[in-house]
Amino acid sequence: MKKKVLILLVLLFIQFNLLALNADKGIQYKLNNDLWVTFNHFFLKAMPGEKVIIELRAGSGQFILGTADFGTPERLENGKWQITAPVKSGTYFINFEEKDTGKTLKLVLFVLLPASEIDGEYLNRYRIGKYPENGYNNDPAYNKPLGFIEVTAKNKNLYISPHFQLKQFLCKQKSEWPKYLIVDPNLLAKLEFLLAELNKSGRNIKTLFIMSGFRTPYYNKKIGNVKYSRHVYGNAADVYVDTNGDGVIDDLNHDGKNNMDDELVLYKIVNSFDADPDLSKLIGGIGKYKKNSRHTFFIHIDTRGYKARW
Repeated sequence: MKKKVLILLVLLFIQFNLLALNADKGIQYKLNNDLWVTFNHFFLKAMPGEKVIIELRAGSGQFILGTADFGTPERLENGKWQITAPVKSGTYFINFEEKDTGKTLKLVLFVLLPASEIDGEYLNRYRIGKYPENGYNNDPAYNKPLGFIEVTAKNKNLYISPHFQLKQFLCKQKSEWPKYLIVDPNLLAKLEFLLAELNKSGRNIKTLFIMSGFRTPYYNKKIGNVKYSRHVYGNAADVYVDTNGDGVIDDLNHDGKNNMDDELVLYKIVNSFDADPDLSKLIGGIGKYKKNSRHTFFIHIDTRGYKARW
């Protein structure tokens, strides 16, 4: 993670969870340097004590700081704000409000627990395992993570975007609280865009079923997956639509069947994102998977930085 990060992300605390089901557009903000989005809440990650730049955009350019539970952000020029993350790992909150329109931006800041705290294969009694000592093809996307989000019984239900909760991305390995994970903001943006496209045709899909999100290297090895899976780096998700919770992909093409054709509806939408130059930060892999005795049809989505298809 760089010393200064240009990201603008948003998320709600528990009292805002009802609003999470209504993804009204909020203040426009910059995600990872060059992708402007208007989610009304999202999330932001930082190492303890790290300085973070948040960039906002609005018609009037007038903003007021609502609340921050760790100190007041410093207003800079051109819609930018600087915050210094607390030195203590945990979950913190910031609100921005546009004076003229009343639009709000609700941000959650996850201050990561440093990976240097891992003792052997364990982080605070949660088994992480071991990341590869060397990256893959000199790609920085395969560097060891610097830190992890701590997930507790208290914050697990937080929405980290308008339609996705923190707990949906937890590794499936069994453990007591707290648990730890990595999740990429670009991945959440991609999932939100997918959901929005699905709902343009009149569907009422409130979220996607995340069959697999983050995996610890320990769990990833245990299930026999590839060493450099994007899941262990927090920017991959295996998903399908399941509005009634029956474990079967929904009939997305309305042909009366639940099969690979419904999976292809998802695949084609995500594939179109990777062809859009305005969404270049979201480029990644897409994989199609058939139904078997353990799961229904689903697709893999990631934001690895280059196209991959299988």
